[in-house]
Amino acid sequence: MKFAIAEKLHEKHLEDAVLQVSQDSLWRKRLFDGQYNERFLITFRELEELPCSLWTTFSQYGLEYFVSKVHSCPEKFEDGAVIFKFEAKEFSHLIRYSVNNHITIIEENLD
Repeated sequence: MKFAIAEKLHEKHLEDAVLQVSQDSLWRKRLFDGQYNERFLITFRELEELPCSLWTTFSQYGLEYFVSKVHSCPEKFEDGAVIFKFEAKEFSHLIRYSVNNHITIIEENLD
């Protein structure tokens, strides 16, 4: 039963993780600078690495996800977009993607 509850929690909060991490300047830099298919762990064990808005949820439910920059995905995105793949660490079938524009990180650093 615990397994099913943990899976539901990871599924429920995956979209929040995708949104917040995809927009976080630290994570965007890490992913853009990283190699393709290099997996980074987003974990409740290192809250200081997370956007503040995720601290409570991650620590309360023990959430962990992998994020990586990938070349392609089943969804269609515009040419030139950089794709981030998010997957629950313990539930590899729970996957979401986000499309990112490298220009956005440059513009963020100019502000």
